[in-house]
Amino acid sequence: MRWTSELNRGSYPSERWARGRIFGEEVNEKLRRHVVAVLEGEGYAAVAPALSPHWEPKLSEKYVFASTWSERHAAYASGLGTFGLCDGLITPLGKAVRVGSVIARIQIPPTPRPYKDHQAHCLFHSRGICKKCVSRCPAGALSEAGHDKKKCRSHVRPITEEYVKAHYGFDGYGCGLCQTGVPCESKIPLVADLQ
Repeated sequence: MRWTSELNRGSYPSERWARGRIFGEEVNEKLRRHVVAVLEGEGYAAVAPALSPHWEPKLSEKYVFASTWSERHAAYASGLGTFGLCDGLITPLGKAVRVGSVIARIQIPPTPRPYKDHQAHCLFHSRGICKKCVSRCPAGALSEAGHDKKKCRSHVRPITEEYVKAHYGFDGYGCGLCQTGVPCESKIPLVADLQ
């Protein structure tokens, strides 16, 4: 993973990052299906919400682009991380990660949530410092006010989509520049990481 994120520190998505976005998600989907099958095989009701026919994108007056299920929000609720200024999930492995979820009717001990605030790991939200992701965004979609999803999407599609096809020869897209080359790329950042 680290090599992929290190390659994605230029002005456009690296080939490895774009392939990870497209083909990595295909692997993630297969993994979700496999976990559901294993759990069901053991007699537990299980579903991968992102693959459910009930999943759909939504337009929201408040949040612009939304959906009926969010993998990042499921990871947050599960105690795996908090949100940064760019809306990325900052986990102990950083925010240059992909996540997926399976929900099952099963009794297991909950993962302790080591934070009290949904933005606790972000140095801007917790301490008013950093904003490295803002300068990394080629679309100008990030500011102290947060993530402008319309600007972000208009950069990803068509700009990075055309770039990936022209330079790497496959249909794909990606960006993630706000997730790489920043203190929270591969860990929960510390103030010392800004030095």
